[in-house]
Amino acid sequence: MSILKVARMGHPVLRQKCQVINPLTIKGSEIQRLIRDMFETMAEYSGVGLAAPQVHKPVRLVIAGGDADEEGQPTYRVLINPEITVLNDEDRLGMYEGCLSVPGLRGWVERPAHIKVKAYNEKAQLQEFELEGFPAIVMQHECDHLDGVLYVDRIEDTTRFAFEDEADRYLDLTGEELEDEGTDDD
Repeated sequence: MSILKVARMGHPVLRQKCQVINPLTIKGSEIQRLIRDMFETMAEYSGVGLAAPQVHKPVRLVIAGGDADEEGQPTYRVLINPEITVLNDEDRLGMYEGCLSVPGLRGWVERPAHIKVKAYNEKAQLQEFELEGFPAIVMQHECDHLDGVLYVDRIEDTTRFAFEDEADRYLDLTGEELEDEGTDDD
């Protein structure tokens, strides 16, 4: 297994529409190695998800987390050629998103909170399931990468786009501004 180089915002691979993976190749060594390497890369950078174009592979493959098992351990899904259907566009969830390809920055993005996903898994089995809340947000964020879209493209209010340390200091988890306590480093 290998830790792969993560493409950063500005690299053209992040703006490409990715190629569909032939389902007959999913069990092959190339796709299986890519999946293993993506898991190792995601773990190295403490990511909750990773899309193939982020590691310079413009194919429709993502790993998405955001859920936990009965013991509270994070769980991840491998999705190949995913298709997302929004189940209720009026029910939206907003949060400060970050991205391994946009290091050190966070931006407020609102997305549908309830989606249906159809995709192949790493065993080439077609699956269909629904997600709500944080796992739905993670899934949409990762799948956006497959169409050349970064979360920064979805920020509607650029005053809610900040460096991580400043966001931690001046913004709470709901995105509300905190009181400025007056610092000497302004």
